[in-house]
Amino acid sequence: MDEKKKIADIYIRVSTLDQAREGFSLPEQKEKLIEFCKSKGYEIHAIYADEGISAKDDKRPAYQQMINDIKNGTVNVIVALKLDRLTRSVYDVEKLMKLLEKYGCDLDCKDDDSNTLTSTGRMCIRLTTAFSQNEIERCSERTKFGMVGAVKAGHIPNRTPIGFKRIDKKLVPDELTKDIIIRMYDLYLEGKSYQGIANIYNQEEVLGRTNWLDSTIQKIMTNELYKGDFVHGKRTKHPQYYEDVVEPIVSKEKWNACQYQTKRNARHYERTATYLFTNKLKCSVCGNFLGGKATTKRKSGKKYYYYKCEKCRTNYKEDTIRDGLLLQLYDLIRKDNLINKYYTPFIKHKQEDITKDYKTELKGLEKQEERIKCAYLNGVVKMNEFDNELKSIRYKIDNINKKIKEIKQCENFNFTTNDLLILEDTETIDTFVNPDIFLTNILNLTNASREEMKRIIGTYIDNIEVNKVGDKIELLNIVYRKSFLTDLVNYHNNYGVPYNFNIFSDEKGFKIPMNHEAKTSLEAKEYFNKLQDVVSKNSLKLNYYETEADSKLEDISFEPNGDYEQILRLIVLSDSKNYNDKTLRLGVITLDLESALYSRLNRKEQPNELCNI
Repeated sequence: MDEKKKIADIYIRVSTLDQAREGFSLPEQKEKLIEFCKSKGYEIHAIYADEGISAKDDKRPAYQQMINDIKNGTVNVIVALKLDRLTRSVYDVEKLMKLLEKYGCDLDCKDDDSNTLTSTGRMCIRLTTAFSQNEIERCSERTKFGMVGAVKAGHIPNRTPIGFKRIDKKLVPDELTKDIIIRMYDLYLEGKSYQGIANIYNQEEVLGRTNWLDSTIQKIMTNELYKGDFVHGKRTKHPQYYEDVVEPIVSKEKWNACQYQTKRNARHYERTATYLFTNKLKCSVCGNFLGGKATTKRKSGKKYYYYKCEKCRTNYKEDTIRDGLLLQLYDLIRKDNLINKYYTPFIKHKQEDITKDYKTELKGLEKQEERIKCAYLNGVVKMNEFDNELKSIRYKIDNINKKIKEIKQCENFNFTTNDLLILEDTETIDTFVNPDIFLTNILNLTNASREEMKRIIGTYIDNIEVNKVGDKIELLNIVYRKSFLTDLVNYHNNYGVPYNFNIFSDEKGFKIPMNHEAKTSLEAKEYFNKLQDVVSKNSLKLNYYETEADSKLEDISFEPNGDYEQILRLIVLSDSKNYNDKTLRLGVITLDLESALYSRLNRKEQPNELCNI
């Protein structure tokens, strides 16, 4: 190549409409630079243009083509309108300067003094670049500041995930699909794998889909948005975490429990058999989780399951642990059934009526259905697209109609908090009046399939601390799922649903329920009288006492009226409705067991009426 002859690449770039309005449009840059090259005597080799691309880095298609021309020796001068058309980064301009020097190429900018032909031009390049870099950083700060405000207002700059919808750009839970997400988290805590959940959703064609994948489930389970938080730049070195920016679909406790379960699953992966207590049993001595193993008798073919602490070399029989849990599991299931049968309708009755919102969404979905039908008939969408979209719309329509029906069923629901407490206590009384029903329920629980029992344990229990003394296995500490307990507390705080403490036990070791909120003596007696009126229909007799707990809150004592009485409930007594008294005063409600026996012997063969308030 003739050294005296300058062969040039022209580079033009525009990133915004504002630059176009200020005279930086691509055609204008091109025209000016062609004239500039003619005036300089440069022969034009090529014109490279990047449209709508920022100069914050050098990852631009046309720019990289120009760089290749420099490396190939095709050109010996680069022409641009201004230096900031090439780059605004100090790092990238130094990189370009070294490249130009290495391959003997010059830079010449028309509208500023930036060039490599003179020492002054080279100094201008570095000064101009420093100012451009500063502008980029200031712009970035302004953008980040604006985004922080937007995110905190619930305007999440992501695609709308399943379970949410947008109202005025704000991300809010979608009443039509949020239950899909809640169920997903519940299934995982019950012991289902990502693939297992995907299989269930595919079989049920949830949202009209049969293409649920385990990876889809995993992404949903690890998305912080579902607990109300947002992570910007999750895959970068410096992600930004925003807490409580949208209304959550699942509680933080439930979300965290799922993440913790995932970590435990990774450490104790077992799929060869169904173990009831996978990742549930902890050694009380060393704190390690126990691993499962199974043996099979040759003659009978019966399988026996064990758990072993590898560090302490201690074995535990699964049947013994399960039998020790039966009463606690029965009580938890009974509580959950109460929630589903009575508490949930009670909550829905107290919630704001959203029937109008549902009807509006129903009309919108019906219009969507008509549009997709028209699009298919006109050949705009293909058969498979039409089928999938129609299934999704009809799934949502069916879901809305179901929710409207549930709301209508709750319109005449007039229970009070005390009524719910009475329902709970009458079910407890029923176990003494009809012990055969209680024993049948325990037997059914004992005979449940291994998969069902594992689901029940996974639903309520996080872990159990076990100990072995000789041949005796002790369940020292049962830790319940925080998500389950949190739901109960939230129901109580937000809607007045009964919530019990279990501080004291009776002489047989059974926990005695004690209501969370204190009552005055008058209120406690009024509750007792109402409960007595309900159970008196079955010839049952209750007694009421007032006493004080000991200073260590370990024991209570009182003189019963009868020889055989069973404590049903403790009520905290306080005229100020708090626990600030120096001693814990309690109201005690007991069941006269002789009256329970009499009621049982004289019970007619008809449906139980204890719960009919």
